[in-house]
Amino acid sequence: MSAFEQELEATGELLKNEKISKELARAHARSLAWFRQNLAELEAAGWSVDELYRIGTLSFPYSEWGPGWLTLWNNEKCSPRLGRRGEIEFVLHEAGGDVVQSCRLDKSYLS
Repeated sequence: MSAFEQELEATGELLKNEKISKELARAHARSLAWFRQNLAELEAAGWSVDELYRIGTLSFPYSEWGPGWLTLWNNEKCSPRLGRRGEIEFVLHEAGGDVVQSCRLDKSYLS
């Protein structure tokens, strides 16, 4: 088991944080399953477990939370995928077409 995989499996301890609601715990369970399936690609893209499951200084959704906590994981109409440049994309299937929301590893929001 790689160090990345070991860190990923240890994220269950984060559920004990007082900021983690039931909805965020559900998102964690679903994101963890997807992260496990895409482990090699996420690691190759430069993601760290700390970035995937970062807990913000303020309550969710305020401040900087990692993509593993996003409530999009709980939306049945939403399908996650890994983008060409390692970004985590959420494709929301709506009647008028697909909407894509991306979580980029690049920490610059001005790029």
